[in-house]
Amino acid sequence: MVDFNRSQRLGLDINRHIALDAGAGTGKTTVMASRYVQHLLTGVQRATRLLPSSPRIPIKGMGSIRCPSRERTSLSEWPGLLPTETVAITFTRKAAAELKGKIRREIASLRAQPPAQEDLGGVHDSRLRNQGDVAMLLSLIDDAPISTIDSFLSSIVSPWIGLVCEDPATDQVDEDGAIFLREEAIRTAWRLQKGIDAVEVGMTGDIEAFLESRDRLSVMLGGQDPSTVVVRGMLKRSLFVEEASNRLNINDVSNFDASFLDDLFSNPVADFIEAWYNEFRTYVEAWCDVWLQAGALFVTGADEAQGMTRYRYIQHLCNQEASNTIEKLQWVWLVTHAMTTARNLDKLNCKPLPYSRPPKGDGWPSGIMTKGNCPLENDVKNIISQSAKEYADSITQMLHTPRGLLIRTLGNSSHLLNPLYNDPIPVPGQTAYPPRLDVELPELPPSEKTRLTTNLEIQVIQDMFIVHAGVREILSRLKSQEGVKDHDDMHRLAEDLLLTKCPAICRSWYPSSVISALDSMGESPWLDDHLFRAISASQGNEEVHSDLMRRITLLRDLRRQYRAFIIDEYQDTNPQHFRLLSRLWGRRKIEDGDPAPPASQWDPTICIVGDMKQSIYRFRQAEVTVMRRAVAAIREMNREETVMENRTADLNRPDAAFDPRPVPGEIGESTTFTQSSKLVESDSKRDPWIEFRLDDNGDQISTELLNRRREGHIEMSTNYRTLPRLMNSMNVIFQDTFSERHHLLPGPWHAEPQDLNPNRSSPKQPRLEWILPTRSGVELVPTDSEVPIDPFLHAGSKDRALCADLLARRISALLNGTTSRIYNPDDESWIDATEPSDAYRPEDIMILVASHARVPLLIKALDRHGVPAMAGKQGLLMQRPTVRCLMSVLWLLTSPNDKSAALAVARSVILGMDDESIISHLSKHTGNQIEGLANAVSSKGLQNLLTRLLFLSRNGQVKQAIETVVDHSDLLYSYSTEADRQDVENWLSLYDRISSTVGGDSALILERMRNLSDLEHDGPKSSTPASSGAVQIMTIHGSKGLEAPVVVAYDIFATGTRDSSFAARENVLVTPDIIAGRIHPWRGIKKPTSGLWTLANLFDDGQQRAERRRQFYVALTRAKDRLILAGAPNGGAILNSSGHVQLKRGEGRQNMGYMFLDGLAHASIQNGEEGCCWSVGGLNQEGRTLSLNPGELYANSHLSENCVTGISLFHHPDCFDLTAQSSTLESLREKIDFASNPTNLIAQKEIRKLTVNVPMASHSLDSAWSCRRKHWLASKLNWKPERFDFIATQEDNQYWPSAAEFGSLFHRLLEIGLANPGSESENLDSLWIQKQEDRLTDSNTVEQVMAQSTITDVEVLERTKLRLLHLGKLAREGPLGRLASGEKLNGFAVEGLRTELPFYLSVENNHENLERKQWAPNGDLVVSEIDTIISTFSGRADLVLALRDEHSQGWLQVVDAKTKQCLYGFNPSNPIEGNELQISSSQDSPFASTPSEEELISEHRLQLTLYSIALEKNELSKPEKDRRKVLPPAIQISASGRMIRMRDEDYELAKEDLHSLLKWSGEIAASNDPSLVPDRLPVSMSDTCKKCPFYTGGIKLCGPIGEKLGPA
Repeated sequence: MVDFNRSQRLGLDINRHIALDAGAGTGKTTVMASRYVQHLLTGVQRATRLLPSSPRIPIKGMGSIRCPSRERTSLSEWPGLLPTETVAITFTRKAAAELKGKIRREIASLRAQPPAQEDLGGVHDSRLRNQGDVAMLLSLIDDAPISTIDSFLSSIVSPWIGLVCEDPATDQVDEDGAIFLREEAIRTAWRLQKGIDAVEVGMTGDIEAFLESRDRLSVMLGGQDPSTVVVRGMLKRSLFVEEASNRLNINDVSNFDASFLDDLFSNPVADFIEAWYNEFRTYVEAWCDVWLQAGALFVTGADEAQGMTRYRYIQHLCNQEASNTIEKLQWVWLVTHAMTTARNLDKLNCKPLPYSRPPKGDGWPSGIMTKGNCPLENDVKNIISQSAKEYADSITQMLHTPRGLLIRTLGNSSHLLNPLYNDPIPVPGQTAYPPRLDVELPELPPSEKTRLTTNLEIQVIQDMFIVHAGVREILSRLKSQEGVKDHDDMHRLAEDLLLTKCPAICRSWYPSSVISALDSMGESPWLDDHLFRAISASQGNEEVHSDLMRRITLLRDLRRQYRAFIIDEYQDTNPQHFRLLSRLWGRRKIEDGDPAPPASQWDPTICIVGDMKQSIYRFRQAEVTVMRRAVAAIREMNREETVMENRTADLNRPDAAFDPRPVPGEIGESTTFTQSSKLVESDSKRDPWIEFRLDDNGDQISTELLNRRREGHIEMSTNYRTLPRLMNSMNVIFQDTFSERHHLLPGPWHAEPQDLNPNRSSPKQPRLEWILPTRSGVELVPTDSEVPIDPFLHAGSKDRALCADLLARRISALLNGTTSRIYNPDDESWIDATEPSDAYRPEDIMILVASHARVPLLIKALDRHGVPAMAGKQGLLMQRPTVRCLMSVLWLLTSPNDKSAALAVARSVILGMDDESIISHLSKHTGNQIEGLANAVSSKGLQNLLTRLLFLSRNGQVKQAIETVVDHSDLLYSYSTEADRQDVENWLSLYDRISSTVGGDSALILERMRNLSDLEHDGPKSSTPASSGAVQIMTIHGSKGLEAPVVVAYDIFATGTRDSSFAARENVLVTPDIIAGRIHPWRGIKKPTSGLWTLANLFDDGQQRAERRRQFYVALTRAKDRLILAGAPNGGAILNSSGHVQLKRGEGRQNMGYMFLDGLAHASIQNGEEGCCWSVGGLNQEGRTLSLNPGELYANSHLSENCVTGISLFHHPDCFDLTAQSSTLESLREKIDFASNPTNLIAQKEIRKLTVNVPMASHSLDSAWSCRRKHWLASKLNWKPERFDFIATQEDNQYWPSAAEFGSLFHRLLEIGLANPGSESENLDSLWIQKQEDRLTDSNTVEQVMAQSTITDVEVLERTKLRLLHLGKLAREGPLGRLASGEKLNGFAVEGLRTELPFYLSVENNHENLERKQWAPNGDLVVSEIDTIISTFSGRADLVLALRDEHSQGWLQVVDAKTKQCLYGFNPSNPIEGNELQISSSQDSPFASTPSEEELISEHRLQLTLYSIALEKNELSKPEKDRRKVLPPAIQISASGRMIRMRDEDYELAKEDLHSLLKWSGEIAASNDPSLVPDRLPVSMSDTCKKCPFYTGGIKLCGPIGEKLGPA
């Protein structure tokens, strides 16, 4: 029994909906696992009181529960929820596996009776009736919906795929394949010339509108390439595009109007704009009036003869009213624009009214005379100027605030988009208000700077939505053609299945009124109001109404399956996931006898778990606002149930929640022999009711928190991860991090500060450190190459390189226990900070970076100082040095006559030729460059290597040639790190993936590879798997959910400086609120100013800044013992004259370094130390210079007494053991010496003896026996056994489903419909003897089977049902059905049976003189000898009968159902006129009686024999008294209903043949001996060839000996 704290116990309340707001390190996973288990064990809970149970039948066939029924509670009587009714959703597969593991371990520890004294892990739970219940729950956990959201949705959609998709794909597209398809869709969209072309590529709707929009975008964005970049950016964030469309309520893009955006302007300022505007306007009007005093000479003397000065325009605006929010925003902006220089307008401190007068930039005169030029008396001028200054200061003070910046930014974008005030009458030469561009662009730009008209802004956004939708249609068609799908496809299918909108498959035939109704789902996705509207609209159209009701019934059936949901990492849920999950929370199907629905709108019990401060996956289109909405909904549902739901009144109290776990000592619960006697002693005193009013420490909570708890919003704030003083230091820093003073854009995406209460006890001392590289000088680099270069002293070194070097030194000292010291400038001494060498291991250290681009430099520095390090990713794979070499090799192998390719390879480390040799070769040699290079190189080994490449390339073995280069060149000698090796592996894996999609054509592979290189940051990443024994380097996103004793936040002053650079690069901004493209029709001049872009940039930037603060929180809270921050601000740090470390803060974008410094300033002020080194001049530290004394900070952090006492500041290599610097010349000498005196380290290796495991498929055995060459082509050469035709054959509309699908359907019918007589046999477990009535001809059973088909054609569907019913009748009336119903036949009676029986079989063969050899430049090498080959098989046997004969001998028999000749040519009414297999000469014989039956047995004899051998081996593992004999296998001939078995002698012969085949196929798989390659078949066996796909295609790939291969 886990000893939970109060807030964790509140999370176990399964009688109300719960939102767990779980801070970092608060144990949320443990709580989730325990909550899940409580749902299973508790018989009386909200879900069991208010909801009916789902259909409680075993999931797989006749059962997967391994515990006999007499030893467990039956499923129908289980009082709690079943795992199959309880959904747990996590963010990653790893997290799902971790959660499932915790749940399994907790269930496995449970005991139905008090555990024995030696059972230290057992926990007695009185809710268990039998110990077998534990086994039952563990069995069901395997199939429980504990998974990622993608896997869960896939499991829902897959059984009904045919209902929502006409052409369902089976394969999941990989990341690279998705990129290729996306790029091809974009290229296709731009190749279209006319409507018919668009139809052919899958487009629907108004195609002409698409073509017009595409062409306009190309013009507006400056050509096809920039347009492609914009569309690509939208496709990568398609979910946000859809969300923006929903929020803007754009049902018809053509009706889009500027008024749709009004809420985006007004909502962020709704709470304060009125008061702010009134105060601001008062100051502006007063300022205007001051300058009009004394005859207005200050103004009139500065007036222009033509146009408005800045002052006159402000005066004009003061005479204009602003009646609504939009007008107020524009008014403020226009006034500010006139008061401020252009370069300061977008800054927080915009510096308006310099010297109390408007500026005069952009050719726009100020309109106020200077004091020197004004003719008034000085006293008068001074009085006026002073008065104006007072009002100007008030104006400045209001504008220099986040609210002031927000208002003028919104006003600017609003005025650009849809101006409500006229521009000023221009003064000649003024450029402050450039001309606007309209929809019809001029050929030449009207001026250097331009703006957009409202019409053009609207046109662009309409075109972007239209083009995005069209390209997505093309992409869908491409994926369909490739037979692949991605997660987006599955989500869209889930939307269709769960009726979040009109299913795409129905849009072509549903009436528009029904479609509109289905598309009108509101803000509460769990409600079905839109479905009721659709039902009403469908009245009168029977076909539509029937189909719609079928879909709605299915939705309610799906809802009925689940009674509880637990969803983790909810802060990273996107809006689509929220909609899809909450669709399952609505009203389920109600049947007779079911309880009435709950009083609230949600049926199942919902628990969401998350932390809004850890929402950092916006780049994956997650939205923190989703969690806010979900929390609000949970509170609303709980309020409704508190007031209106009487049935759960005894399960809830107004001021307490119920902990469902049994209290030891009550209700029969034992207090002995549990996991900990001390724990039991405390747990026995536990009150099952947890009061809301007390926190984890027993103190009173605030009224606000109390109300939250009552409504299900529980905060978990006790941290078990981080040492207390370090956690308290983080708390006080985070108070400022999440302070409202940093909110550029108010909105629900800002997290709120939450102090985490540290509760970890440890003797370790917490540490907070700062690696701050500080230059000791800026001297010129020495010209003498014998003099070492000191990067900290000499100019030219980069701050980031210095930081990496200094961090590597610090980590090395930490791991090795070497010198660490802090400089004390007060007496120029050093303070020893050395620590023991055994304090930390490399794997205890986690370095967090913001970008993979920072990793190579860091790894290089760590490697230089002997620190083992491993990074998950290191930037772009195609830019890595090893990959560049391999690309040059692929280029040369693909184009062997290309001199450029030869040059690239010759210069690479693979050949390493000097320029003179390369020039000599290229100038003389033409033709094959591989052959020429082989003659040009001087090394014999390189000559042999190139000769081998020439041989392989001429034989089309390009992949083998590349692998030869990797194995036998200097590539991995020159690039020798583990990361370089992994880059090679990743590239080869990418090669294989591309090869599989382009048929192995090396030229196409090279082209695809180059396309990936051109994608730059969208291309594949260099990745390395995690490794133990090394420092782990990862991104902040990758660290989510992890922890480490030592955490390093690296390069903190660069983290956050370029948040929106990707958007600027892509010229597109996509947010859930708005999208915008950056119009740029003329290259060479500035981009036109766009209101939409300004608005979208404001929202994107505001949300990015908020997320960056959350990333800062995630990064710091990974630390357990020690937090190290590394980095220096732009400009670096220096030692000043007093020996202090001096650095200057910039005024730019907030990065993590500034967040750290802001937090320290806040913390020091809160501690009463304002004015210390962190807070000189107060809280606002922008632009200030900090002077830090490392010695003082080591003793006094200036934080409160419960925080870390000091901060260790390491600023220079002198802080650590010094390693002598080598000069450039000295380093070169060492390398030359090493190369000139090589040491032979290659020892003679002992040849290994190998045991090789060869996985095989049972279904391929008979095919391999009939033609061994076919098996060799498929298994060894990886040829797909498919016809090879010049033109792919186009399948006509099918009369029947495919043979494979029909066979699967009939197998499923047998699985769930075949009778089982059951018995009391003691040597069969319950899975065999579970009695079942015959349902082979039951129409409901057939409907259940057909629900899993992919058949969409109604006629084919009905035809297939009838055929299944007929075959079911034949089976029921035949020997199999009669035996299964309990009848005796041929001396045998069935005692039980299993369908889909899993098996595993390994067959071992010993071999002699079987070797594996490897080519090498100096001759073939024997690398291993193979003495044993184990062929392994795993799968499921269709049907196994447990029989007993007349002599009481028990038997087992494999029966395999075959549906050959059951479709075309089958005659259900007259078998004689049907197929051959419908006829038998002896109905009663258990053996084949016709040539067709003999042939059928022969075609599958080895497969059936294998199944039988597996049964025999399994029986031998049992006690002798329980063993059964195994009969020769049988085939159920579905066409006739006969069951025929192999004769004994045929069975024994088949065993011999199978052994022979396995021995040969094992040799083929394990060895690379070319002598084992099988020959083609003789002409006499050409009938076998005629059944082979390698022969029957338009291009013959194989055939009888002597027959010409190639085109037929």
